[in-house]
Amino acid sequence: MGWLSRAFGGDARAPKDAETALQSALLAILDRDLDRAESLLSAAVRLASDDVMPYLALARLFRMRGEIGRAIHIHQNLLLRLDSNSPLGILATADLGADFAQGGFLRRAIASYEEALAHDPKHVPSLGALVRLLAEAREFPRAIELARRLARLEGQDGAAAEAELRVAMADAARAEGQSNEARKAVKRALRQNERCVRAWIVLGELEAERGRAKAALAAWRRVPELDRRAGPLVYPQLEATYAALGRTREFEACLRGLLETRPDDRGARLALARSLAARGDAEPALAELGQVLRRDPEDLEARATLGRILLAERRDGEVAKAHAELIAALERQGLLRARESLA
Repeated sequence: MGWLSRAFGGDARAPKDAETALQSALLAILDRDLDRAESLLSAAVRLASDDVMPYLALARLFRMRGEIGRAIHIHQNLLLRLDSNSPLGILATADLGADFAQGGFLRRAIASYEEALAHDPKHVPSLGALVRLLAEAREFPRAIELARRLARLEGQDGAAAEAELRVAMADAARAEGQSNEARKAVKRALRQNERCVRAWIVLGELEAERGRAKAALAAWRRVPELDRRAGPLVYPQLEATYAALGRTREFEACLRGLLETRPDDRGARLALARSLAARGDAEPALAELGQVLRRDPEDLEARATLGRILLAERRDGEVAKAHAELIAALERQGLLRARESLA
């Protein structure tokens, strides 16, 4: 028992049985004491060497700590003595896939999850992981097929998930210079889920690349209508496209329309402030920023925008005040430390 004595600081702290060790390991993990958790799980393995669960728990701990090689070693050894068709064999196979995935061994991870599904076609964790990995490997038809199977098993409508996969397919095709294939994929995504924000963004980009500015505008305008939080992703494109068409005022009208229905839309108000400042209307721009900061005095982006506008207007006294308020906000949020605390 010398090993246990060294591991736990004396026999009084050593677990007496595997169940106690596992329970104590759980508490150690919750306390984020991973070194102690490792010692406890190692003790559980020693105390119940025929029990698979302590090994599985220890391997997961190693993976949590980024010790992928050690996790793989445990799982591979377990699989030498487990029935691959048994629930524990399937679990160990899927866990080995997770090891490979975290270690960056994409093909080996896919193979492990495929093997788990060969033994249990309804193994939901393996299906979910495999969908993500196949998308990463750009095997989109297979990923979509499995995503549909997963949705059926979980009793869910898989349209939104399939749409996201088709947008990823569009991105991949676009990166390879296959614009027509990209457009087909994103159109199918929108047929699956017309509320897919990412699909509208990509469609706008594809239309802009084809020189169809009005179609691009129509696609991008759908984004803040569907999700106000996503608006800032397309406001710069909207502004630039309206300007290129000689319709700058329409961008402002678009933003004001959004603000009429949602006065608390921070993204739209910031975009409006910047647009007003860009055309020289500093006072209205500052008024818009004032509304943002009244709602949230800690908004760093709004404070930075305020400082830039005042600086461009050469309002030195107000710039100094705005700078001091920005510094104070940074300090309150813990983003700026005193020099002595960094030494």
